[in-house]
Amino acid sequence: MSELASHPATAAICALSWAFLSCMLPFLRPGPRHVALWALVLAGVPVLGWLTFLYGPGFGVLFMALGLSILVWPPVEWMRRRQGTS
Repeated sequence: MSELASHPATAAICALSWAFLSCMLPFLRPGPRHVALWALVLAGVPVLGWLTFLYGPGFGVLFMALGLSILVWPPVEWMRRRQGTS
């Protein structure tokens, strides 16, 4: 195994970068937003696997739940705004 793959700080930086980019998702227009969403999903799977490998399955499930909540919550908010409810 390479030294980079077993370094927890690098995995944490990748996870925080993914989280930052996913928080920027609501600022995109609807067309590029769909592409960016799928790019985040495809980039998040290896990061999730890496974090699970380093920290164990409990943290893997926790990180997966956090990632899903970040990706699912903005569309729920957009739908509420369109319907005019809060």
